[in-house]
Amino acid sequence: MEDEKVAASNPESIAEAKEKDDKDVLGAEENVEEPVQTDAQPEESAALPSTKKEKVVAGIKKYAKRYFIDAFTGMAQGLFCTLIAGTILGQIASWCGDNFFAYLLKTIANIAKILMGAGIGVGIAHKLGAKPLVIFTAAVTGLIGAWAMQITDGAFTSDYFAVIFTKGLPGNPIGAYIVALLTVEIAGLYAGKTKLDIVLIPLGMMLLCLAGVYIAWPFIKLIDLIAKVLVLAIEAGEAVKIIVGIFVAVVMGVLLTMPTSSAAIWVSIATSSVALAHPDVFAIAGGAAVAGCAAHMVGFAVASFRENKWSGLVSQGIGTSMLQIPNIMKRPIIMVPEIIASAVAGLVAVLLGLRCNASGGGMGTSGLVGVFGTIDASMAAGLETWKLVLGIILCLFIIPAGVSLGFSELFRKFNLIKFGDQKLD
Repeated sequence: MEDEKVAASNPESIAEAKEKDDKDVLGAEENVEEPVQTDAQPEESAALPSTKKEKVVAGIKKYAKRYFIDAFTGMAQGLFCTLIAGTILGQIASWCGDNFFAYLLKTIANIAKILMGAGIGVGIAHKLGAKPLVIFTAAVTGLIGAWAMQITDGAFTSDYFAVIFTKGLPGNPIGAYIVALLTVEIAGLYAGKTKLDIVLIPLGMMLLCLAGVYIAWPFIKLIDLIAKVLVLAIEAGEAVKIIVGIFVAVVMGVLLTMPTSSAAIWVSIATSSVALAHPDVFAIAGGAAVAGCAAHMVGFAVASFRENKWSGLVSQGIGTSMLQIPNIMKRPIIMVPEIIASAVAGLVAVLLGLRCNASGGGMGTSGLVGVFGTIDASMAAGLETWKLVLGIILCLFIIPAGVSLGFSELFRKFNLIKFGDQKLD
């Protein structure tokens, strides 16, 4: 208040203050109008491609996760609820003798296995967050995709369908994956944008199958090619067969622990047309695969027992070693003992002639599916009982636990693995 009175009594001071303010404003304007230094221009232009590159990388990561992690996870869930569950039920039916109850179990099991494509379609659509009508129709498109090769070859006749039902044949999971993914993604572009979804979604997705079965063809052939390489390698001789067994065990073990579906991948290879023509070759490869997967599950369960106690032993041992992914991202070396264990287990599995079916090869000890699959395939191949029992104990439990724990403790001694590195959240 006093400052206002002083200013009012001194008009000259007001004029001087106003003149000073004007100069400050002019100075500020001059600073704003100063030309930008040319040195900064190259930095701006250099930042632009970097931003585009980051967008491209982000896009690649987004779609890679969507199609190779999320979609494969949905595929695996569909497999579990149809083919794998049906296989377990069929195994139980075979133990029940020749009676009406066994017949009922076998029939249910066959229907479950036949619906593998439908389960894959629903699993993918649900995992990708599709709308309800898209999910329901994906059951149809996935089932069509499972028989893409037979449809394009003109072999899907009524007589062939009778064979499918009698034998409980599931079709090709890669065909189901490709056709389901294609139809779900395209239907998602227009789902919910019209009043005619109830008609446009199912009809549109089914019509897309006309192209989908042909788009799936090269992917199915690629899997057949991989299967042919395995056949040639395993039939090349005992030494090569052992090397292939070790390779399959290591790769499948890593795929089981990584955020991919080892079960879906192995079922795709082991149910290919080449695999069906060489069942024993892929049963032997399946024995190595299940041993490699068990090495990671049982291995992590035992090696991390001091951190995770009994809950970790159960959740990893008969659940999934995928729980260790956050820890592996921080300290990749913690997976090395399990990789070594998978190589040893795969070697012993081949030497003992252990076998496993398509459903169990990529499962390891998860839900004991791999154990049942090993019993089923090994007994069907006529493997001696003592070899079967010894193989299961050694390759699925003792070797995974012993080798993983031994190398893990060695790594701890040299401070390569520290306490807490394998702790589950």
